[in-house]
Amino acid sequence: MKTALTALLLAGFVSAAAAGPVENKIKEIAAAPGVKNASWGLSVRDAATGKPIAERNPALNLAPASIMKVLVTAAALDKFGPEKTFQTRLYRDGEISNGFLNGNLYIKGAGDPSLGSQLVKGAVPLDDVFKGWAEALKAAGIRVINGAVVGDDSAFESVQPGSWAWEDIGNYYAAQPSALTVNDGLYKIFFKPSQKPGDEAVVLRTEPYIDGLKFENHMKTGPAGSGDNGYVYAFPGQYQAVLRGSIPQGQPEFAIKGALPEPAMFAAQSFSYYLARTGINSNKKAVRGAVPAGAVQLAQAPAAPLKDIVRVTNKRSFNLYAELLLRQLGGGSPAAGISAVRSFLGSAGVDTAELDMEDACGLSPRDTARAETFASLLRAARGKAWFQDFYDSLVFPGDPEATGHVRNLGKGTPLEANLRLKSGSLNGVRSYTGYLKTKKGRTLVFASLMNGYSASGNSIDKLHEELLLTLYSAY
Repeated sequence: MKTALTALLLAGFVSAAAAGPVENKIKEIAAAPGVKNASWGLSVRDAATGKPIAERNPALNLAPASIMKVLVTAAALDKFGPEKTFQTRLYRDGEISNGFLNGNLYIKGAGDPSLGSQLVKGAVPLDDVFKGWAEALKAAGIRVINGAVVGDDSAFESVQPGSWAWEDIGNYYAAQPSALTVNDGLYKIFFKPSQKPGDEAVVLRTEPYIDGLKFENHMKTGPAGSGDNGYVYAFPGQYQAVLRGSIPQGQPEFAIKGALPEPAMFAAQSFSYYLARTGINSNKKAVRGAVPAGAVQLAQAPAAPLKDIVRVTNKRSFNLYAELLLRQLGGGSPAAGISAVRSFLGSAGVDTAELDMEDACGLSPRDTARAETFASLLRAARGKAWFQDFYDSLVFPGDPEATGHVRNLGKGTPLEANLRLKSGSLNGVRSYTGYLKTKKGRTLVFASLMNGYSASGNSIDKLHEELLLTLYSAY
């Protein structure tokens, strides 16, 4: 009995001793210039026991930004499993006679983010997918199409949330979550910067080419090294885009990324043009539509497993993929997808009473969540069969697959081998959630949501790096 009591008291003494530097660091961050007037929610727990290690307003409702994606990707892995694929299929209607298809071809989208993706590991290039389909047509005896190539995106409700900003719509990070998504939902606009900052940046071309797309160009040339500050203003289905902002001086050409106006139409047109190049012509222009009852399947596209899609979603914080996964969870409906996420969280023991999900990716300013919600979810995830794929999708310091500011957080410190995290950022919002293996061998789960700060984003990153290093050493 004495031995057990002594061990318990000693554990309490060690925990209290460790809490000293951590609590001091939290107080220091809370009082820092540019932070002292901000709203900050923090939850750090022992991953094994769930015991709180450090907290500051853990139940405060705050904008989470892109860490919202961990809720959706975990729910998708739990429902579908890491190896799940979403198959895009090619159909025909009508009869084949003497090499003529007297009907249409249909590309039926199933919400596969990896179709023609340049981001997903092992994804088959779009031209290679089209090559396989063209061979299937020839094998079926089709040489001419007395009809059109039709893009079918009816499986999903693909409208973006109404709370997304007009400044975002038209840019790749606010792309339409179409069930027939190709090329990661984006295209590139190439500009020729002028020799003088403030002068016009001339539009050179788009890659890929998009039929009928026109620009009202107000893009300016910024100083060398000023980066991409260009915006594309266009609603889905709109082929007249307004370009504003600036791109940097000093390069022969510079590209920004826009959202495809109509992903399903683009897919149908692209396949129609590919077939023409291979000698299979259609006598009608590509259109959007639905596969009719009784249509015959000719082929399907290779698809990457869900674990590879989740990896891109979290490491690159790719909004489109998160929105597509939400619709997968809801059978095509984003509202049903949100209900599915809430149900999953509830089954994992996570309190969702104050969770307000307006989207899957965290782009909406109406999203609110609590720090303790993310810490609870990450702890629950450790016991799931899919945990390793989820853990591997999070970013480590210096991660070559990651993008944005989070890549360098903790680089060159002991965090390099011991930290996995997802971050988020909007104007005035920085958030972080993940796993930390400490110097003494414990695993901690953490979430930090900071809203309304006036310091630079880099400063907020640095303060969180210091906090994580303090936790690493103390525990």
